[in-house]
Amino acid sequence: MDENKSPDRSSRIGFLKKVIIITVILLLVFPNITCIAMMIKQTELEAQINALTREVANMKLERSGDLGRIDYDSRMSVAAAFPEYFSGEDSPFFDVAVAEAEKAVEDAVTVGNEIALASDEVVWTFSASGDVSEAPHKVYLTFDDGPSAYTDDILDILNEYGVKATFFVVGKDSETDIELYKRIVDEGHTLGMHSYSHVYSDIYASEESFTQDLDRITTLLTEATGEEPKFYRFPGGSSNTVSRLDMHRFIDIVEDKGLTYFDWNVSSGDATKELLSAQQIQANAVSGIQNRETTVILMHDSLSKPTTVQALPGIIEKILAMDGTEILPITSDTEPVRHVE
Repeated sequence: MDENKSPDRSSRIGFLKKVIIITVILLLVFPNITCIAMMIKQTELEAQINALTREVANMKLERSGDLGRIDYDSRMSVAAAFPEYFSGEDSPFFDVAVAEAEKAVEDAVTVGNEIALASDEVVWTFSASGDVSEAPHKVYLTFDDGPSAYTDDILDILNEYGVKATFFVVGKDSETDIELYKRIVDEGHTLGMHSYSHVYSDIYASEESFTQDLDRITTLLTEATGEEPKFYRFPGGSSNTVSRLDMHRFIDIVEDKGLTYFDWNVSSGDATKELLSAQQIQANAVSGIQNRETTVILMHDSLSKPTTVQALPGIIEKILAMDGTEILPITSDTEPVRHVE
């Protein structure tokens, strides 16, 4: 029996040795195979990510004139996808790294309508061509008193025509209004302040009351959008006759806080108690544009101003049809229009 078992035992041992050797080889080779497979998969995923990144960046760039407030990572992805626009001495844009590291508020620059640096944030506009805008007649559509039931309609119209505007808003803290503040910023428009209460007698009662109101609207908009507003429009304008105090006292407060205030040099006429027709508002808004380098048009985003919304498409169409005109949002590079300096 023992003689018969010996060959079988030797055979089993030999088989086990082979199994062990094969197992060891597989254990040694499998990680390498897995690693190679993962590297191939990673390469494929990176290619897909790069393609998606470029597609997203391309969408941003193709929206010629669109002002986009985008975060750091998004800026970097756009710069990486389009280095021809954002690097090199001959680039029409600043080198991103230099712009991020070295440019301060006082150095904020807009290259035409294509890129603006403001504060610690970078506010960019993109153009697929990379051309520098040199429009001789720059037009700024501004809307006071919102948000209102018409804000969505106004934003829809602006989006339809691919133009950006500036909204000088008052303080409202409902969920609907907060979403409207966000939409204004998210869609690339400029969100400015027009006081919190818009009650002249309270706002202009004293420097202290003005400062409290200003701080309140600043906090509201910053918390709502994540961006601190940079622009202010005095209720009634800087030349209002309601304030019993010298407006320069309030101007000093605004400027001490690093804000820029804007009035207007064209009124659509919709501030009157009388409800003007859409045709009249349109005629008022587009008057004299080609006689100025900078035109800031005053309009109102208010439930009591339905004809302003009705007039808006015609206003935009007429401006865009004029030679040498461009509709822009207010930025740190915009020449301020003021009634009182």
